[in-house]
Amino acid sequence: MKGRQGDAMDRKTVEMYRLALFGRMVMGVAHEVDNHLSVVLGFSELIRMTSSNERKVADGAGKILSAGERTAAIIRNFSNYVRPHEPSMEPFSPMEMIPEILTFAKYDLGRNGVVITAPSSVPPGHIQGDKRDLALAILALLFNGSETMAGKGGELAIHVARDESDWEFAISDQGGGIPPGFEERIFEEGFTTRTEPFHTGMGLPVARHLVSAAGGKLRLENAPGGGFVAAVRVPPKPPA
Repeated sequence: MKGRQGDAMDRKTVEMYRLALFGRMVMGVAHEVDNHLSVVLGFSELIRMTSSNERKVADGAGKILSAGERTAAIIRNFSNYVRPHEPSMEPFSPMEMIPEILTFAKYDLGRNGVVITAPSSVPPGHIQGDKRDLALAILALLFNGSETMAGKGGELAIHVARDESDWEFAISDQGGGIPPGFEERIFEEGFTTRTEPFHTGMGLPVARHLVSAAGGKLRLENAPGGGFVAAVRVPPKPPA
């Protein structure tokens, strides 16, 4: 329903957004798979040409095995994250989740001169929650930040931290920030200031809904020096 706030969202709306967003990342997945297939093909040819050199054959076989394993991991992770599902509360590691989603999102996020700065480190530990839903919320915020810089470029950064009570995922960009008067409207389903057909105005409402479902809070604010910061704070375990 257009104009509805994200906190009242139904599951069907979440899954429709998931499929639409991951559909945009298919080219990035194809790019990553193609990179690893190039390794497979290149070293297969090298083995064929140097079959009498056992050392080169063993080295080439190792490279092929590594590329095959990475390709399988990309496809497995993408399939897992995109699959519609009912929320489930299971422990997961943000240290594993962040690199996984950036692997197949970085190609599309990094278009139009946008430079992605991944976290230099992710604290160890676990969150009891739905990994795929929290990942979708973070991806929605990353794509929102990337889109605000379309046409001029800039840095899109993600920082992960934890304290005694919560985990925090902060996404910052160098776009134009929240226009005056739009502070509440940005959470309305279907509201967008962009005209391209793939801008549905659903990213921020979905993100807030999923963060709230995890017992957390989403804070959006303009940065003092320009740009926009989205901070997700979630507890290690959802409230009882």
